[in-house]
Amino acid sequence: MSQPSSTEFTGNPDVVRLSASLLDRRDGDCGDFAAVKARPKLWPRVSERRRYAPWETFPLGLVMGVLDAVEFEGTPIDEALPRVLGNARDTVHPGVANWIEHACHTYLEVSESLAATLASEGVELRPEHRPRIVQGGRSPAEMRSLTVWGRWYGSPDGTTVEFRRMRLRRPLGGTDVPSTQAMAYVAAVGKQVTEPSELHRAIPVPVRPVPAPRRVRVVEVGLTTGTEQVLVDTADLEGIRGAYASNVRPATARLLAGGGRAPGRDCAECKARTSCGDLAHAPGLLGLDDRGTHLRTWSITTSRYYQVCPAQAHLRELRLPGDRETSPSAERGRHAHAWLEAAHTRGRPCTLADLPESGADDCGIADELMERQEYHRARPYLLRHLTVCPLRGPGEVTEIRPEPKVAAYDARADVLVLAHPDLLRRVDGRLVYREQKTSAVPRGITVGNALEMVPQLALAVRLIAAGVFGDTDGLVELEQLTPDSAEVLTFDATDPATVSTAQAVVLDRVRSWHRDVVFRATPGAWCRFCPVSRWCPDASGSGLPAVDDLTFDPLTGEVLASPGRLDGHLEALAAILADPEPDDEPPF
Repeated sequence: MSQPSSTEFTGNPDVVRLSASLLDRRDGDCGDFAAVKARPKLWPRVSERRRYAPWETFPLGLVMGVLDAVEFEGTPIDEALPRVLGNARDTVHPGVANWIEHACHTYLEVSESLAATLASEGVELRPEHRPRIVQGGRSPAEMRSLTVWGRWYGSPDGTTVEFRRMRLRRPLGGTDVPSTQAMAYVAAVGKQVTEPSELHRAIPVPVRPVPAPRRVRVVEVGLTTGTEQVLVDTADLEGIRGAYASNVRPATARLLAGGGRAPGRDCAECKARTSCGDLAHAPGLLGLDDRGTHLRTWSITTSRYYQVCPAQAHLRELRLPGDRETSPSAERGRHAHAWLEAAHTRGRPCTLADLPESGADDCGIADELMERQEYHRARPYLLRHLTVCPLRGPGEVTEIRPEPKVAAYDARADVLVLAHPDLLRRVDGRLVYREQKTSAVPRGITVGNALEMVPQLALAVRLIAAGVFGDTDGLVELEQLTPDSAEVLTFDATDPATVSTAQAVVLDRVRSWHRDVVFRATPGAWCRFCPVSRWCPDASGSGLPAVDDLTFDPLTGEVLASPGRLDGHLEALAAILADPEPDDEPPF
């Protein structure tokens, strides 16, 4: 594993405990985070006492607890649910409790369906309390183990073994990806842990031998959709071993090698965060005067959801699945941003030649990113962009970074702050931070109200002024595109009045959130648009065609508000509706 000079570790790097799901790392994720996480005996010399949230942050753990009571103790689910939730160590938000109830019922229904299918083949599976593990090494000081997290089942004679991976929303896995192949390998050759509580504590883990199976199954279960996907169902155990050798081992070697640091959401859980030289440290960035309850992660997206409804912000922070369909306006914005990112990656200005008619034989960049109809909807906005393309100059444009991830740690508030600029560049050596916004009609955003209406601009000013990018001199831009216009607003991050306004906006957005430990719902007509309202016991059913005099485009669902009606709450709602619905599964 690479160890930059800015980070000094202590302990034993030769002990490895890898969870198969960690192999689902995505391009751009921090390589060193995964490499350190897989080494339970490796710690940074500069450490800190970890503080934990005063509320339940891992709903799947409670789902497992309920299912354990049902499958291993024979407790009826209607008794198991209140008992497990009532005995939870931390407070469980009512919306989280509702999702857990749904997830448990859904899982058991899927389980019955899977059992019926196998019964038709003459196969009976029983739940197994002891998980399986593959481990080995010349000594405890060089122990390596491969584990999986989920639920185990086996036939009474041991000839069939099934592992089930739980997904919050729906099945997502692939048959030929390393994580699935690793799960199949553990099912095929792993031994049962003698005491389940030792799985993540003991090195080596005490195990007991089990008969070698003749059939291995790996199944994913979607706890919200109630769907399942059989990823592996095979009697070819040699094929499983071969896939492990050819695909899993190389993927594991790359993961354990680390490298490619990329500060972001991982930093909140990273053991190396306090001494990582790649993570910007900006004490006082948010203007808060206390450290709150524990290390938390905040972004402008968090702020938007919290401003509309604290309960919504909390449920989404826990990644509970929503059920709102992504709107056409959100898709249009996503495709426009994707095109601009790809175009700016080339390092040259966008031109008319880059934007052929949607019916052309070759649509260039667009053909790699979207369907023709999607390009047809985004193209009018992109045409307007040509006149304000940030790579046109004037001035020498260097260090072009489209869509970078930015993370900064505010130690005074104990908050990891995340931002996602649309473009960073330097013009004649000076940093310029650009945000881009598409809307069907002008939103009435001006230099006078932009920091309040588009708070990511205020955060950008604060990030520059705090030295997160290496110096404290820079500009912040807002590029506003409609089908008929293009406009760029510019803010100087060294101007005292701009910095003061930006600080007030950021502090206003973060103060209440930072102190909140309850996350009460604020029901209203906007519940109609809330993707997680199905879990919220306080959600209002009185959805109206207009909310606080907002009107909507009947074709796209986009907010069309009178400029005279702009305020922060309404603009936050408009921004939420314009965001694509995420399908972000944690790697469990």
